[in-house]
Amino acid sequence: MKTPDKQDLLHDIPNACGQGVAESAPDDADVFLRQFLPISRHLRVLDPQVRVIIGDKGAGKSHLFQALKFPKGRALLSELAKKQGYLTAPLERSAWLVGFETRGITFPPSDLMDSFSRDKGPDDLRQLWLGLLVRVLIGESKVSAAALPAPLARVLSSPTWDLPLLVRTVQDQRNQAELFAVLDALDKKLTETDEYVFVTYDELDRVSPNNWATVRAVLQGLVQFWSVYSRRWQRIRSKIFLRRDLYEHAALRGPDIAKIAWNPVDIFWNTGELYALLFKRLANASDSWRDYLSKGRLQLEKHPTLGWRPSGQDEQDYAAIVKYMFGEYMGHDVRRGLTLRWIPNHLKDGHGRVFPRPLLMLIQEAARLETRDQRAKGNHKIHYTALRGALDRVSEFRVKELTDEEFPWLRTLERTFQIHPFQVPAMRKDVLKVLRIDRIDWSKEKARPPETEPNALLDYLAELGVVSFRSDGRIDVGDLYLKGLHLRRKGGVARPKSARH
Repeated sequence: MKTPDKQDLLHDIPNACGQGVAESAPDDADVFLRQFLPISRHLRVLDPQVRVIIGDKGAGKSHLFQALKFPKGRALLSELAKKQGYLTAPLERSAWLVGFETRGITFPPSDLMDSFSRDKGPDDLRQLWLGLLVRVLIGESKVSAAALPAPLARVLSSPTWDLPLLVRTVQDQRNQAELFAVLDALDKKLTETDEYVFVTYDELDRVSPNNWATVRAVLQGLVQFWSVYSRRWQRIRSKIFLRRDLYEHAALRGPDIAKIAWNPVDIFWNTGELYALLFKRLANASDSWRDYLSKGRLQLEKHPTLGWRPSGQDEQDYAAIVKYMFGEYMGHDVRRGLTLRWIPNHLKDGHGRVFPRPLLMLIQEAARLETRDQRAKGNHKIHYTALRGALDRVSEFRVKELTDEEFPWLRTLERTFQIHPFQVPAMRKDVLKVLRIDRIDWSKEKARPPETEPNALLDYLAELGVVSFRSDGRIDVGDLYLKGLHLRRKGGVARPKSARH
């Protein structure tokens, strides 16, 4: 068998990894599912009793949400869930509808949702979610607009996003009676025919990225809506995908969320699953990659929907192929650590969690550096210095994606740390000194975090996993955020020469 050409293999990595961003995921079901790796925690999503799915930024919530939009994706998850003994809804008698996402033109633009929702309370926003739900059901032919009074039907079917008019119309008592009559009739019919309608919600944090109070009110409205009616409707069910910090911090832990989140799915990955995802993507990238992985003693099996995938489940199952591809150590000997452990350990957040997106980004960037420097010899395809140099780029990417999307206020912290850098681990009092109002006046910033008092802000950063607290009280920042926030740490693995500062 011909040894695969190194440059060809490196060239395939960017397409295989693709940064793991759900927004750039292919619309073709076959292509998407060859990139997708279902893990055991995904399989509970088909349980009718599961209403809330929680995960950190980059944990793969939106990839799971996308998989559920494809009939092939639902069939795959159902097949795997049944094999592992998980409870699932009858797939052939279940409709999966999207209740909200920012992708496409099916729902109001984020700017309109933001401007309408500002200064609104959860009660008003409950009516907004009721109106959007009925619009979806009409659009998917689950209820008929003809069953509603003509003025109400016109508003609910209008292509114009007049949200104040939508809420005023839905709030009218006579219209409410008609709406609930239609929804109750649908639920009764579904019960009689043993069917389900699942309504899925994603990207809720993007409704108002600059205004925490608005995001909280919008989420409270949605959660209150479904908590009130989850007991009324047995066969119309929600599936709400929530970022972990929103679930834990957006005042969603009271009796309302408890009614629908008593049995949530919590998405996190172990190291074996992360390596399985990486090598699954590479195995499906080209014949050359499959040949190379086989030479590295990685066991592959072919699934009719998922394509080629590794059979290993544990970290140790990937020791041989990691050694073959990157080398055994992150240096000349064991002193700098085993590569198998170094990769996940240096991608952990403050809670010790590792996410697919940073891992894929690390390998993609390391391939770019290796293509430039050509330091790996023999069977190895990527040198350890390329991995170390890529880690800085991953940190910069991680901070940038957070500031560009869900946490724009982090940009203010990034600028402040650049002006007032410190070395970690640092004493708490030294970090608080940087967060004081004479360094950051949040009243002058357009985007503000939910907590601005220095101690509370530091605790919130720990909640997000950006920082962590050592047992001696010092503040630490992992490599996932270190370079992106312009912070420093002594020692470590050598970087590529051009990456040193």
